[in-house]
Amino acid sequence: MLRRRKLLGEALIEAGLITSEQLARAVELQQQSNERLGRVLVGMGAGTEKDLSKAIATQLNLTFADLDNIVPEEHALLALPEHLARRYQVIPLAVRGDTLTVGMVDPLDVVALDDVRHFTGREIEPMVISPDAFKQVLNQYPALDEDIEAIIKEIKPDSEEMALANLRALVDEAPVIRLVNSVVLQAIRQRASDIHIEPQATRLRIRYRIDGVLYTIMTPPKHLQAALISRVKIMAEMDIAEQRRPQDGRIELKVEDRNIDLRVNTIPTVLGESVAIRVLDKSQKIAGADEIGLLPDDRQRFEKLITKPFGIILLTGPTGSGKTTTMYTILKRLNSTERNIVTIEDPVEYQLPGLKQVQVNPKAGLTFANTLRSFLRQDPDIIMVGEIRDEETARIATHAALTGHLVLSTLHTNDAPGAVTRLIDMGIEPFLVASSLIGVIAQRLVRVLCEKCKQANRLPAQVLEQLGGVSPADPEREVSVFRPRGCEFCNKIGYSGRTGLFETMLVDEAVRALITTRAPVAAIKQAAVQAGMRTLAQDGLKKVMLGITSPEELSGVVILE
Repeated sequence: MLRRRKLLGEALIEAGLITSEQLARAVELQQQSNERLGRVLVGMGAGTEKDLSKAIATQLNLTFADLDNIVPEEHALLALPEHLARRYQVIPLAVRGDTLTVGMVDPLDVVALDDVRHFTGREIEPMVISPDAFKQVLNQYPALDEDIEAIIKEIKPDSEEMALANLRALVDEAPVIRLVNSVVLQAIRQRASDIHIEPQATRLRIRYRIDGVLYTIMTPPKHLQAALISRVKIMAEMDIAEQRRPQDGRIELKVEDRNIDLRVNTIPTVLGESVAIRVLDKSQKIAGADEIGLLPDDRQRFEKLITKPFGIILLTGPTGSGKTTTMYTILKRLNSTERNIVTIEDPVEYQLPGLKQVQVNPKAGLTFANTLRSFLRQDPDIIMVGEIRDEETARIATHAALTGHLVLSTLHTNDAPGAVTRLIDMGIEPFLVASSLIGVIAQRLVRVLCEKCKQANRLPAQVLEQLGGVSPADPEREVSVFRPRGCEFCNKIGYSGRTGLFETMLVDEAVRALITTRAPVAAIKQAAVQAGMRTLAQDGLKKVMLGITSPEELSGVVILE
């Protein structure tokens, strides 16, 4: 071990990346913390992990594998089980005849080289990779170290009328457990937000929702239906004997050092029970204001709004439009020891240190309205209500805002001005809405074009004008936009990840006067636009022009005027 560390240190010194003094200090810290030497040096500011890995490769006359531009071959990944890859920090990259090319975080680890050579029966050609790249690419491993089809063949055929005792025995068999684990694990690795297990006439269909779009992942035989669905229900502590009414359950998992929360719902259909699983990664980092998709000018309006001392701020949009992410971004931004922040949520999706977070529990009397009323006796500075669903909750929230509290909540409306009429329709008097409401943020989510393969296209400027009312100075001029193409890095989809479209309406004196007189939504929208609000469509078109998303994606998310 000492010999290996010395060689690594010498390689970095000879590459001119660190000094002897830095190495001595790093070895001292490494012995105290038991971390890898490279990570200690990165923590000392001696360079990035990528820099260190490149220097090691140069010194050892090895090739540095930049995994940002290399996709491991599936055949190579299957040559080495994931548990060995994880143990030795090795990623198989390619198979050429009897030689397996691997990326290694530590190419001087002779034990790892010998074990990989022995297990695979191939000669090993090592390349150097960075620790960060290793962690990222490890998620591309297949869900199991064995073939899914082989697991399915192990599961005995059953019928939906089979005895409950036999069903309980079947769902505890290893193949069923491995198949369910595989479905869940692969969904987590592919960043799926939902898993759907849906009975069909002759097959069972399993789909993942990734970046807002459903993709069919596998279609197992129909005879697996009862076992697969019952296994999920047992994990979620649901009644497997009850198949005639909807049920809700929850599964808590720890996967690869990440805390995962699965919210399970079943409904009876004519073809059998259908299962929907919401995947919540509670270990996921909460995004900052610069990461959710706010452009610079909108970010200024956003900051101006959320730093108001009191009033109501509403986030609006349909289900799945990113309201919860934006809400937690705001709470993270406002969270400090000087503020008392309380939240009532259904459910609590992320836990933030320093906040008092309460989960709705109607059976125990914990409704939005009742809890919000109690919050006012907790001396709060900021109150977050997961959703304003009824007049009682809206009225209490309005009262809290008028008595000096900042209230954050959500509504389901199509745009920001529509939130005004929604509150009035709930029974809140217009003058109270005008006095308490300080701003509304409407949003949608659009898929982001893959940076590796997006393709530039020239469009006449007048086409963009037709799409969204952008008036070009020269109608004959052409503009560049980007469209999806698809590559190995984005699974041939052409998109990778999502970003937000925002419509931030600040309630100024002009808008406040219109609210008081029950002006139509169109008039409120016009006044807000004149005051600097950019509509969802305009924000989307700007992101099309910046190459962030495509015209086709935008037109499928917002109505282009």
